[in-house]
Amino acid sequence: MRENKGARKGLENLKVVYEIRGLNLDRFINTAKNRGIELYDIKKTGNKRMIVSVSFHKSQKFFAFAKELCYNIKKLRVKGFLYPLYSLYRSFGLIIGAVIFAFISVISSDTLLSFTFTGSGSLYHREIEAYLYGVGVKPFARFSDFDLELLEDGILKDNPYLSFAGLRKSGNRLVINTQLSKDKVETLNGSVYATYSDCDGIIESIKVYRGTALVGVGDTVKKGQLLVDGYTTVKEQTVKINVLATVTVKTCEEVIYRSDKDGEEEKAVIFAEQGLLDKSVVETSVEKKQDGGGFIYIVKAYYYRVIYSG
Repeated sequence: MRENKGARKGLENLKVVYEIRGLNLDRFINTAKNRGIELYDIKKTGNKRMIVSVSFHKSQKFFAFAKELCYNIKKLRVKGFLYPLYSLYRSFGLIIGAVIFAFISVISSDTLLSFTFTGSGSLYHREIEAYLYGVGVKPFARFSDFDLELLEDGILKDNPYLSFAGLRKSGNRLVINTQLSKDKVETLNGSVYATYSDCDGIIESIKVYRGTALVGVGDTVKKGQLLVDGYTTVKEQTVKINVLATVTVKTCEEVIYRSDKDGEEEKAVIFAEQGLLDKSVVETSVEKKQDGGGFIYIVKAYYYRVIYSG
């Protein structure tokens, strides 16, 4: 095997600094010289301690030599003008590992591994899953390859018994929240020119096919507030049109549960959900107050209210 003289010459510029402890340090220095190990920058800091430097390519031989003579030896550092390159070389494996790890993390975070179905519409999870598979959304697909809003629209069109579909990414899972349709959709008659909210809440989704939306997702709305107005702008002129829209509002209903016992938050939630069987509760919170010798549990039950126009 041919020796890489260029690499060897570069390493000769590197020195390894050691601390040597023991008796008769002069004898140690002379013996090292006789063994062909040249010592540099010799600094004695006492009768039993000195600091020396050794060429990098002879450092292992020197270490074994010191141990053979029963001297205490401690490596302090590597020095030389090529040390930054040497340090980079030693760290190269760590750098490559970090790059590979980052690459795998990015790729894996964009990979769909499973579905999670929530909401009352999860009763039809097989049909929803079949639709998703049909459009290429399945395990090991990439999240970046599909649009969640378009999938929501597609699920609703493919499943007329659903009134709401909300999709979100959670790690490597696609969480699919769907709600069954409880309100009969009226036949389009072209006579609706505005959509008003029939409850207080937060806009969860809004689909406007005709008309102009006055609110957006995440907006807080009040009962009676105008959500979609019956107009559009054509060539800088406002034209009155009928409204065709579906708005989903996340609303809340409070339920009071009284008990003479402490720590009954879970029972309070069950009590509230039983009283709201006609609603698809998606989230709850409980506030407890002391009332004389008992307790009042105020349960806030959140559910989706779907408002149709057209």
